[in-house]
Amino acid sequence: MLQAFHPVVGRWFERRFGTPTACQESGWPAIRAGEDVLIAAPTGSGKTLAAFLSCLDDLLRRGLDGGLEPRTQVLYVSPLKALSNDVRRNLEEPLAGLRAEAEAQGLGLPPIRTAVRTGDTPAKERAAVLREPPHVLITTPESLYVLLTSAGGRKLLEPVRTVIVDEIHAVARDKRGSHLALSLERLEGLCAVRPQRIGLSATQRPIEEIARFLVGAGRVDARTGRPRSRATSAKTTWIEA
Repeated sequence: MLQAFHPVVGRWFERRFGTPTACQESGWPAIRAGEDVLIAAPTGSGKTLAAFLSCLDDLLRRGLDGGLEPRTQVLYVSPLKALSNDVRRNLEEPLAGLRAEAEAQGLGLPPIRTAVRTGDTPAKERAAVLREPPHVLITTPESLYVLLTSAGGRKLLEPVRTVIVDEIHAVARDKRGSHLALSLERLEGLCAVRPQRIGLSATQRPIEEIARFLVGAGRVDARTGRPRSRATSAKTTWIEA
């Protein structure tokens, strides 16, 4: 399974975690294939890294090849501001580990930068995000909407390749979910290539409806009732671990 990743990523993961968890083993092939993926797994099962590792692998490869531009490529949407800050802190460990592993293998890896943009982010930091875009932007549904309404925010989001929606059950059934679904469609219209969508949560019932929410009702196969990606002809995979 880890052989599909760059040797820096695979070696770091083996040193840090040993073997993948069930949701990582099931999720990585679908994510790497470009499918929209919904992962339902308990807390502590490695869902977040299941979603992020392929993204980090891609950023690392671009960095080692000299093609890592200051453009936001991964968008992480959390329903809670506090969770957004936790995710950024939790991302710093694998990023530091990947830098150290690259150095151990004699490779120079440029910084892979992250940033948080929520309603609590000071104005100075918001301006810095627009001036020097992070590779991974962590935000909330409400702040994503605000970004999509400004010229600077839209420019920031144009290069996004992957959208990760964490704790997706928390917004799927209320007005915040409707708001987020609209923002995801607006983001898709903004980007040259439709961003891959990855949803994460421990609680998802019924999972078919959460998958429909993640990808949009317009991408539900009329014959099977199973969500799929109309734009990329890639199916949506949901994983319960």
